[in-house]
Amino acid sequence: MKRAKPSYLEAPEKSVDRLRRPRPAKGTSWESLLAERQSRVALAAEFEEAEEESPSAGYELEDDAQFDELPGELPEPKDEETVKVCLRLRPYSQRHNCSLQIRDSNTLIAKCAGENQLSSEKHFTFSNVFDDHVSQAEVYDSCIRPTIRLASGEPGATILTYGTSGSGKTYTLLGNGEQPGIVPRSIEQIYGELQGHVSSDPSLKMDGMKPCPLSDEQVMDEVRKLNAIKEMVRSESEEPEVPNEISQVIQSQQQFQPLELGDRRVFIWISFVEIYNENVYDLLNLDIACAKRKPLKVLANEGNAYIKGLSTLYAGTKEDAYNLLEYGLQSATYGSTDVNRNSSRSHSIFTITVITHSVSMQQISQSVYKFCDLAGSERQKKTGTIANRLKEAQKINNSLLVLGRCLETVHRNQKSRKVHDLVPVRDSKLTMIVQSALLGKEPMTMIVNVYPTDEFYDENINVLNFSSIAKQIVIRKPPKLLLKGPESTRYSFFLASSVGDHSSKTDYDLVVRENEALKLAVQQLQAELDHNRQALSIQEYKLRNELTDNFKVHFDKMEESYQKRIESAKHVAILPFQQQISALQRKLESKERTIQEMEDEQEEYESKLKAYEEELNVYRLQRKGVRRLSL
Repeated sequence: MKRAKPSYLEAPEKSVDRLRRPRPAKGTSWESLLAERQSRVALAAEFEEAEEESPSAGYELEDDAQFDELPGELPEPKDEETVKVCLRLRPYSQRHNCSLQIRDSNTLIAKCAGENQLSSEKHFTFSNVFDDHVSQAEVYDSCIRPTIRLASGEPGATILTYGTSGSGKTYTLLGNGEQPGIVPRSIEQIYGELQGHVSSDPSLKMDGMKPCPLSDEQVMDEVRKLNAIKEMVRSESEEPEVPNEISQVIQSQQQFQPLELGDRRVFIWISFVEIYNENVYDLLNLDIACAKRKPLKVLANEGNAYIKGLSTLYAGTKEDAYNLLEYGLQSATYGSTDVNRNSSRSHSIFTITVITHSVSMQQISQSVYKFCDLAGSERQKKTGTIANRLKEAQKINNSLLVLGRCLETVHRNQKSRKVHDLVPVRDSKLTMIVQSALLGKEPMTMIVNVYPTDEFYDENINVLNFSSIAKQIVIRKPPKLLLKGPESTRYSFFLASSVGDHSSKTDYDLVVRENEALKLAVQQLQAELDHNRQALSIQEYKLRNELTDNFKVHFDKMEESYQKRIESAKHVAILPFQQQISALQRKLESKERTIQEMEDEQEEYESKLKAYEEELNVYRLQRKGVRRLSL
């Protein structure tokens, strides 16, 4: 039998695990092993404490008798207790060359061409298996619609689309104008079932796990941000009526009935991020066009992850949600490869946070729905990635590998009663963000997309093996998270008046009387305020005049004192220079007398010189006369 070969990563020393996936080439040191052992011991201690407090908490098997019947194996869990994994095949024209065949409604058979058909045949079981002719509406009704439970107060759900590059993940998640995907249909379901209860003003927001009522200035700031994005989308969009057309198409295919929520008020917030080269970027940041975008930091607290500095915008209507989705998609990173000309080069996560406030019970619940479009696993040989594209592919494959390790570790922990392994959720930004679903704290649905051709057989087998592990993970039912809201604040009164029973005449008249009384009180306070302002103005005028006079007298005294000090300092400073000037003047007079004497001597010498010249001339004349006589 041939040795299994890795599909898209080179494993060291040809080491392949039992699921035929490559091992990561990562060194191990004694320090890392010791730290991992300590973390396992601490995790085991916490697990034992949780078992003592609540015997049903944690990942426990039903009884010991099942181990006696099937030693070393875990009994098949119920479908409603495991991760829901659905398979969808992309349409392919040459179906006779297809290596994948569907049996029944949840079984897939994979056969490798060129090998022994019986020995290479593999069976994979899924929650649902969809052929290429299944519509988007059928996929949504079977996989996603049951997981969005708005009236139950559950923490939410995580939806992942996984598969190779070009297998149709983005189409399944977003779709097109004729066949909208999961995200538009989820928006229609949320706003359709919550119709009449969604607040038009963003008066309540969650700060981590704590409810935070917003002030009027904060509400106006949130509205300003939303309007700015809507204007940008309208200016850049060539067809502004596309969201309405998508909504009409979905409503013609599916019907969502409004829920009976009583006096509960709903606030919907939306965020959109992408993980590009292991950096988290905000796709709803208004400053992206003006400056270079900055990576965000992912933090975690007791398995609940949140992104520091992430923009979370309010969507009071489904049109606002469509605009935020479109704005975020315009900022996402795409690239071209040999397999897909418009390939996602990052993992994108579209999050819808639904906050429900009950006025009568003064309780607040939060449901978070994450829609993750995972980038496809790639092989350089087939995608032709080089330079930056190769670096992107390496980061994508590494994050998907970490995701697979996390799922395998969680599954192994659920099967074993011994010390649990530490789930490596911190090895990747993707697993850090979706760690709540990976650890079984909230429902998770994975839609596996496969391109059924012989050319992608190795990639498809790895995808199917990956999804088979996720199918066996058990979801722990957490208690419903209900937070106590503010009891007596301006915000709670606003909610009570806005969601009260308008059919009750007594309550309505009471509110009207209270409103009139408040108006009169406001008028009285306004009159008192004007009177106090006038009195304060007069007092301020008098005080200013007194301060001005006092400061003027004080400054005059200071000026006189400073003038005296200046004159005294000036006299003291000039005195030594005056003495020096007198000495210099005496020296100058002495020099002038010396010069005068020298000038007198010079005149005397000049007169003597003239006399000598005259005598010389006379002598010369005499000598000339003597010479002539001698001749």
